[in-house]
Amino acid sequence: MAVKVRIPTPLRKLTNGQEEVNAEARNVGELIDALEKSYPGMKERLCDETGKVRRFINLYLNDEDIRFLQNLDTQLKEGDEVSIIPAIAGGAPIKKKVYLTFPQKLIKEPIIYQIGLKFQVVTNIRGASISDEIGIVALELEGESSEIEKAIAYMREKGITVEPIELDVVE
Repeated sequence: MAVKVRIPTPLRKLTNGQEEVNAEARNVGELIDALEKSYPGMKERLCDETGKVRRFINLYLNDEDIRFLQNLDTQLKEGDEVSIIPAIAGGAPIKKKVYLTFPQKLIKEPIIYQIGLKFQVVTNIRGASISDEIGIVALELEGESSEIEKAIAYMREKGITVEPIELDVVE
C-alpha cells in the first residue's frame, strides 16, 4: 500500500530536502524499514537499539498517535498519511563542557558520533589532542540535562574519563 510520510525539517537532509515521501508498507514497522531502505540513516533516528520508536519521536497515522493504536504493528492502508514529529521538550537547553580522556583501546571508536544517535544531545568538539596512546577531547554537549547526564554515563560505562570544564551555560 502506498503511504504518504511527512518528514520533519531535521530529517529532511536524509530525504534530499523532501517534506513528503511515499513508501509501500502494510504496517508502521514495515514503513520504517521501507524508509530506511530508501533513505539510509532514517531508522536509527526513529528507533532505538531495541527497534522501538524512540521516546522523543512521535508517529501519527492520520492524526492519531500510533502509541494509542498498535504501535509498530499499526496497520496501514492505501492513502494513509504518517507524520513524523520530534517531541519538543520543555525548559531551556543547557550546554555542558567536559574533558574526555579516551584510553588507547577506544581512540578509534566513533563514540562521540554514537552519542548524537543514542541521546537527544548535540555534540560540539571544542578541541582535541590524539596520539597512538591516548585521546583527550574538549566536548560541549547541548540538550536537556537528563539527556546530557545519560550521555555522560554512557561514555563512562565505555571506559572514558569524563571531567567537567566549567559550570553549565544556560542559553
